[in-house]
Amino acid sequence: MRASTICASAAVLVAILAIPVSVEAAGATIRGRFSYDGIANCQQPAIRNFAIHAEGTAVLSTDRKASLDMTTNTGGRSRLTATLGGKPTEAPGGSTSLNVIGSHTLRAVRDYPNNVAIVTMTIRGSSCTMTLDNRLKPGKKVYTFVSGSGSVSYCARPQITRTECVSF
Repeated sequence: MRASTICASAAVLVAILAIPVSVEAAGATIRGRFSYDGIANCQQPAIRNFAIHAEGTAVLSTDRKASLDMTTNTGGRSRLTATLGGKPTEAPGGSTSLNVIGSHTLRAVRDYPNNVAIVTMTIRGSSCTMTLDNRLKPGKKVYTFVSGSGSVSYCARPQITRTECVSF
């Protein structure tokens, strides 16, 4: 078991939020490109200063359907589809939801056993900002991340060192 659990899970959230919702972006589909880097320190499996990298694209259609394609240095390629404003979607060890926060802002929430990962992306015209936040649930002391295969990693708070998002 590697730190791929962290990368794959965080990448899914980032990719979901790489979907621009700007009113300036007219057309049948809106597209976003994202990437991020970070460092993971996990107790189980025992890995220190593991470099995380993810990148991908996301598409939002006028029918409120979203899709994303992403690649991570640990989890390889993956594809996810979602419906904006829909109920949380079951995900390994928890759920994922996508919400429109404002006319220019999307938020994805990934619920894990011990923590919640929140990714917020705001796009205004050609300007794009993205934040990633991992929060422990009350009474929990370590972060858990569940891979697509169901394996669990127990880690310190992941450190995101760089984020980038652009609309195209």
